[in-house]
Amino acid sequence: MRRPALAVGALALASLAFAPAPHAVSHDGAAASAGCTWKRHSKRVVKHVRRHGRLRRVVRTRHWWTCLRAPAPAVDGAAPTLPVPGQEPSEEEPTVGRLGVKASEFKFVLSRPSIAAGEAIVELDNQGEDPHNLNLQLADGQGPEFHVGEIGSQKRTSGRFTLAPGSYKLWCSIPGHEELGMKATLTVTP
Repeated sequence: MRRPALAVGALALASLAFAPAPHAVSHDGAAASAGCTWKRHSKRVVKHVRRHGRLRRVVRTRHWWTCLRAPAPAVDGAAPTLPVPGQEPSEEEPTVGRLGVKASEFKFVLSRPSIAAGEAIVELDNQGEDPHNLNLQLADGQGPEFHVGEIGSQKRTSGRFTLAPGSYKLWCSIPGHEELGMKATLTVTP
């Protein structure tokens, strides 16, 4: 082995010796080191590969670790207070509703059938091959019309709106799309 390669190997081993050890895991799947709580993630990965002239399906599980940083201590030196599970915060924070809309040829699939009235983030995820957009308006035609702009295939965009209670119709305004079935109904509860 050449000397530069030996030096690189020695540096790699030295860096491993001082790195946090995500493999030292407690019973809840986390370990604390240098202000981190390590969390293990897993994801099933399916690939189709050609082996010996035939298409094969290979299923593997990918694992990785992330560092969840501990909250910084308070300025006066006192320990920060963490929220207790099951205990409501004393101040009422406004909540923002979220709605995901998956678009494909030629339909919309909503992430939920209803959301609470008030401020909402509506995310349009175009899984189709054609460009699509999203429009919302109360079913009776009253009130403002909300728009999420046109996006291309495999893209995402979102809009932030204040929705009043009622039944809303959703549709794609690209010519011919609504007639082919790109419409849905959303209920906004008080």
